[in-house]
Amino acid sequence: MIIYAIYFMVTFTLALLYIYLGYPILLWILSFFFAKPSVKKRNVYPNVTLIVSCYNEEQVIQDKINNSLKLSYGEEQLSILFVSDGSTDQTDEIIKQNESSRLRLLRVDGRLGKTECLNRAVEFAKGEIIVFSDANAMYHPDAIKRLVENFYDQTVGYVVGLANYSDNKDSLAAISEKSYWKYEIFIKKMESRLHSVVGADGAMYAIRKNLYTKLLPTDINDFVNPLQIIEKGYRGVFEPDAICSEDASDSFEKEFGRKIRIVNRSFSGLLRVKSVLNIAKYGFFSFEICSHKILRWFSPIFVLGLLTSTIILSINMIEPFPLIAILMFMFFFFANIGYFLSENNHVWPIIFAPYYFTMVNFASLIGVVRTILGRNQITWETVRSKGESNKISVHYVLLLQCLLLIFMFIVLPLRLIFWSFFFVTFFVYFGYPVILYIKSLTHTKPIEKGDIYPTISLLISAFNEEEIIEEKLLNSLELDYPEDKLTIIISSDGSTDRTVDIASKFVSDQIVLYDYKIRKGKIGVILNTVSKVKTDIIVFSDANTMYAKDAMKKIVRNFNDPNVGAVSADVILENEKANFGKSESVYYRYERWIQKRESEIDSIVGADGGMYAIRRELFVPPLANTILDDFVISMNIVINGKRLIYDIEAKGYEKNLINNRTEYLRKSRVVAGAIQALKNGQGIPGIKQKWFFFAFFSHKLLRWFIPLFIIILLVSNVLIVFTSPDSNYVFPLYGQIGFYALAIIGMMIPKLNNVRIVGIPFYFCMVNGAALYGLYKGLFNKQEVTWKKFSRISIQ
Repeated sequence: MIIYAIYFMVTFTLALLYIYLGYPILLWILSFFFAKPSVKKRNVYPNVTLIVSCYNEEQVIQDKINNSLKLSYGEEQLSILFVSDGSTDQTDEIIKQNESSRLRLLRVDGRLGKTECLNRAVEFAKGEIIVFSDANAMYHPDAIKRLVENFYDQTVGYVVGLANYSDNKDSLAAISEKSYWKYEIFIKKMESRLHSVVGADGAMYAIRKNLYTKLLPTDINDFVNPLQIIEKGYRGVFEPDAICSEDASDSFEKEFGRKIRIVNRSFSGLLRVKSVLNIAKYGFFSFEICSHKILRWFSPIFVLGLLTSTIILSINMIEPFPLIAILMFMFFFFANIGYFLSENNHVWPIIFAPYYFTMVNFASLIGVVRTILGRNQITWETVRSKGESNKISVHYVLLLQCLLLIFMFIVLPLRLIFWSFFFVTFFVYFGYPVILYIKSLTHTKPIEKGDIYPTISLLISAFNEEEIIEEKLLNSLELDYPEDKLTIIISSDGSTDRTVDIASKFVSDQIVLYDYKIRKGKIGVILNTVSKVKTDIIVFSDANTMYAKDAMKKIVRNFNDPNVGAVSADVILENEKANFGKSESVYYRYERWIQKRESEIDSIVGADGGMYAIRRELFVPPLANTILDDFVISMNIVINGKRLIYDIEAKGYEKNLINNRTEYLRKSRVVAGAIQALKNGQGIPGIKQKWFFFAFFSHKLLRWFIPLFIIILLVSNVLIVFTSPDSNYVFPLYGQIGFYALAIIGMMIPKLNNVRIVGIPFYFCMVNGAALYGLYKGLFNKQEVTWKKFSRISIQ
């Protein structure tokens, strides 16, 4: 078996090296010795029809129309035909407004797919040459000229232009695709010199009209159409001087779906025109097809074979394969981090490149499998569509996690894994607090408090709060703060109960009501309302948080210190009726102790959404889809150089959710929002902020991933006990089993949760179970921006 594993590993490694490095190098070498004669070009002006395919392109269609009309090709020789695949937005109306003798609209009803639309458009096309284009591809003025001059050579059947990606997007997905495209352009140039470029580019390619053969709806036109032309004895060339520009995908999710569609339809198309694989008839072109396309599509199989053989050889400790396994472990580690940070545009290539590679290969695998199963995609969604829903497959990310864990358990000793995750977990809950305590003894930053009375807006976000809104407004009116300096704003996020009716009775010079009819979530309320606020300070509040009478005075006195940008209050949970209330109280006392120390040293990591205040001029608007608004808003203030401090004397009282399920969902939403913030790069401090970055890393980032750490801790402990005679690890295993057994008892007999020996394990497991669910929702974008309203009165 070991011999076979070595054989397969070498074979798969050589195959992958050939696909990505060997083939381009071979093309370059062969181009010096076997290049075909240069194409005979001449300035010729045959009649040309530019066919632009579109579906719901209202964002770019006017720009495309203007661009097409400015092309420097004879007006009498150039016709422009827009073909719409049953667009449901304003695309068709915009085109109709620009119709003329040169520019026409062909609408195809029934959403038949791009290929069928092109079949019908070609029937209406005039002239000898057809140029195919996408709606978002903007041509250089001489692009048509440069394409057409190649057709003076009677051996040329199709010409592919150079599509450049514009620089107006700096997302990691766009950067990755641009880099990959430069690599592809080099290959196209070499293929064109030796025989023909393999396939075309839907953004810009031209053909002789008489060579067009009607395509099947499942065909991808810019691949199958060139193959059909090769079948007829013509060649296809690459014209780098015919240039257009288009936007790259702005997210990995959109690029993932696009690549699945391309591979799926290209593979099925090749199976239909498989005669081009006859090397005796088509010579070097058949070799190009196999090397550039078929092997590339099947590279995921080679990757999986390489991984499997490496695992087998590493388990058997055959040198140097354990070292190779370590390198693979690092590769998948970076690929995982790349996924987590895929929406953060400031990440090093060493992180996002492995992620892009694995994503592309997994997309290829899905495309190939779908073709084999006979599932071919016909219609498409533009990557500019708001309805785009090509989500990264859950199975892909799970595969990444499994590969990472497999290689971790192979390359690292089990004892090292166990103790590493034990000490990380220990550090999060005990080590970090000890470091805080020691540092607070010698390094503190006193706050210059003062009796000041800046103007304040108390912003209360509400959704269906009829149970509590009257009490909240009465509580706000009783605050001991000058009436002329305090404005109370109640903002309803599309409430459907009596919240607005009740609040409207309180409207006065001091109380303002904003009734937003369309529900956008709390962040939508905040973004809409803060722009209308003119006061010095904004205090953000939940509707169920009641303030102590002097709370406003206490919280604003901290702004006497010019270094303070935000203040988080002490929100006390009134949750004694809940069966986990005592355990939760212990947890929050622990959290408040940490915040007090962090505040003394520098800044706390994130404010309490129930009650926190900021200087209005320091507000940085978060993204409109932000889930954890209080974290992002408050952290942005620290990132911009001001302190976020905790005032234990500014009291608020909150009736917390009072059953297991609702508390579980609330905590999972918090973690999902935190992961979203991490992915978006919102509210995340840079490493240059030294101590604060350390606090964020220790207090929040590691805490969010604790559920994974304790699972690995348990699994490694089990493996050690069952694979080693070392009895020293039996006691830790029994300890973990006993701890989780108590948690299960607490789940089955809720009344026992008020006994700490049961309640603490139960609450710990419930919180971390919620965090694990939150990780899932955050990583796969499953958490909605809007929040669900739970009753705060009834106990379930």
